Amino acid sequence: MRFAIAALLVCAVCAPPVQAGAWLREHKDVFLSFGSTIRGNRVTLPDYETKLYAEYGLLPRMTLGFDLNDIRAKSAHALLFARFPLGRAEHRTRYAVELGIGKHRYQMQWAPMYKATLAIGRGFESRWGNGWMGAELAYEVRTGLPEPTVKLDLVAGLSSGPRIRPLIKLETAHVAGKPLSWALTPGIMFDVSKSTWVLGVEGRSTTQRTIGLTFNIWRSF
Repeated sequence: MRFAIAALLVCAVCAPPVQAGAWLREHKDVFLSFGSTIRGNRVTLPDYETKLYAEYGLLPRMTLGFDLNDIRAKSAHALLFARFPLGRAEHRTRYAVELGIGKHRYQMQWAPMYKATLAIGRGFESRWGNGWMGAELAYEVRTGLPEPTVKLDLVAGLSSGPRIRPLIKLETAHVAGKPLSWALTPGIMFDVSKSTWVLGVEGRSTTQRTIGLTFNIWRSF
């Protein structure tokens, strides 16, 4: 039971890239993100996490996506999802709902998983450049584990302005009867050719002092 809850909490704070959420992809546009995170402390061996994320604007009001996440020798998930807007696209504050289905790995066995998400996003202007902020509230069920997870993720960053732009993410997860789990990741973004590189330092709510280094590459087509 303890291992089941621990595996779930580890997966729950691994959020998709910040372009997700309330914004849909333009019709026929493609977005790809891949990256990794290395976490470690003085007691346990380092964790190595790999991530692949993709979105495609299938219809003007429907975005399809794929989210793959693997933490070596611990847990993994592969999720297909569809995102639909709520309200009008011309509003500055955006709302969207996302429905996903896939599989997760628990004790080396794969089992079905389901996820529903409500997202809110808003763009803003500042003296340093344009930016965005968003929030996602998700309810996730992983069969084979005793309880569902409720997640609340917050993000804010600059999309234009200086060459090196700030980004900060707070990811939280809660399972009934267990303490709240969270991860805070401040980082920077900068453009390399036609892609955006993202570097960050992650701190987690663990009993040991665990620090993670994250690296992601984003590309739109």
